[in-house]
Amino acid sequence: MPPSRTAWMHEEYEGGGYGSLCLHGHSDAQRVEELNSIVRYAHAAGHQLGVHITGDHGIDAVVEAFEAAQAETPRPDARHYVIHGDFASVRSLATLARHGWGINMNPGVKDATADAMDAIVGPERSAYQWPVRSAVAAGIPVTASSDAPITYPDWRRGVASMMLREAKASGRQSGPEQCVDLETAVRAYTSNAAWQDFAESWKGTLEPGKVADICVVDGGLAHADPHGIATMPVAMTIFDGETVHDAR
Repeated sequence: MPPSRTAWMHEEYEGGGYGSLCLHGHSDAQRVEELNSIVRYAHAAGHQLGVHITGDHGIDAVVEAFEAAQAETPRPDARHYVIHGDFASVRSLATLARHGWGINMNPGVKDATADAMDAIVGPERSAYQWPVRSAVAAGIPVTASSDAPITYPDWRRGVASMMLREAKASGRQSGPEQCVDLETAVRAYTSNAAWQDFAESWKGTLEPGKVADICVVDGGLAHADPHGIATMPVAMTIFDGETVHDAR
């Protein structure tokens, strides 16, 4: 992970070091070859791959492995995705979009680590970390999650984080150009997430015939100040059509 300076980066961390892939091998080349072999085998076997990877060099290596496997064994149904994708390069984002692959990001981690990351990767790279808006602009159906127990599994906090990108320690914005609007943030937890799970036919949107998994907040979410979304009271929760929480 970048905070521990272990994620594989193209440029050195502040103070030195590039990190590496967490795979067997005595060199970067050997570790990349093992990655390619794993991806090639799983892809050819018909599996969907969701690869946990951080650091721009590591993410590039995973996306390149996806693309190589796809070239060898074409599969329009793959829907592979990168999990975390914190420093995803413009090149990798374009490749993911071109093939219809996804990326799952963790907005709460951005808030928790933004101030510390300036000293680890420098202010410019720190501001870019978790490039949600760039991924959306590239055409990727971005999904979001908490990476629990790293951050608390609360979609309200995640949505607010995607809209604000404010560091918890200082309150300053880190990379405001990567902020997204409410609709984009909500889709990351609903319709896009269902698509990533091959489940868009039965969940992810409010439509007749789909499973009724609904969280109702007390207040006007569509017009709320993003700073207040994380603490909006949950009025009702419906799971599979059954009310499991009612605050009335």
